[in-house]
Amino acid sequence: MSLVSFLRGWAVTALGCLPLLVLLLIPQLMRSRAGSESLLMIGMLLLFALLIAGVVLAPVLSAIAAPVDGTWQPRTALRSARDVWRRRAGQAWLALGMLVVVYGAGQAVGYLLAEAVPYVHDNPASATDPSAPLWVIDYPAYVLQALVIYAFTTLAITAYGARLRALAIGLARSTTDGVLSGGSFSSASS
Repeated sequence: MSLVSFLRGWAVTALGCLPLLVLLLIPQLMRSRAGSESLLMIGMLLLFALLIAGVVLAPVLSAIAAPVDGTWQPRTALRSARDVWRRRAGQAWLALGMLVVVYGAGQAVGYLLAEAVPYVHDNPASATDPSAPLWVIDYPAYVLQALVIYAFTTLAITAYGARLRALAIGLARSTTDGVLSGGSFSSASS
């Protein structure tokens, strides 16, 4: 896959995962200091659900950005991905591991950014007014952190989809080569 195709895939993934960005931009659902514990729990459940949806739909998003006739189309990408997981499980697990590593790197970068540009401050008004919130959210700094985390998350999902695409294309080629050579497969092609 070329760099242009990968970047096109990243753009499609970023568009496909916009609900995740919307969630990340709501501090009351993502930070305990900005909202209640119950709102944070709702936010975490939504985050988990949207991350799972992004991972599951990564093949479709990849196929929208970089289709391959007969192998990797938006309508067949999920079936092709299941085939990869069935026939190349080790490689599929490595692709998922790569997703987790890139996602974790994004969380680390987001944390370091929050240390450098804090998004939350003590509210001085809370000392004299008991109804005032304890914390003040610096929304521009919060948005910066959310955008960085979103960029890394969509990068992770894109890389996972691109790897499954490459594996699916490899499987299709090995199947085609096996059929063309009389249907005999060597152990190296399976």
